[in-house]
Amino acid sequence: AIPFLILLGGLGGFLVVPMNALLQHRGHNLMGAGRSIAVQNFNEQACILLLGAFYSACTGLGLSAYTAITAFGLVVAGFMWLIKRWHESNCAKYPEEIAHLLAIARSDKHH
Repeated sequence: AIPFLILLGGLGGFLVVPMNALLQHRGHNLMGAGRSIAVQNFNEQACILLLGAFYSACTGLGLSAYTAITAFGLVVAGFMWLIKRWHESNCAKYPEEIAHLLAIARSDKHH
């Protein structure tokens, strides 16, 4: 199990580090580097606290670790689906703003 966890952590790092760099770079163009990093860190810490509380509540209710982790995965998948729907709605409601933001991103010469 330990080699699998090490592999999983390494693969997660290959995803998270470039994603953080992209978020910070794009955020720098839209709102400034400091604010971008602050918003990103706030969201990460809020999710850690909320999901930690969710896991504690699940185990406090007597759920097994496997059931709690399955519930955790379902909650995360559900929120991802809601965010996807919200994004699609925003793309339909605000096409001009999306076009403007994409133009800013495409005009960036630093990538």
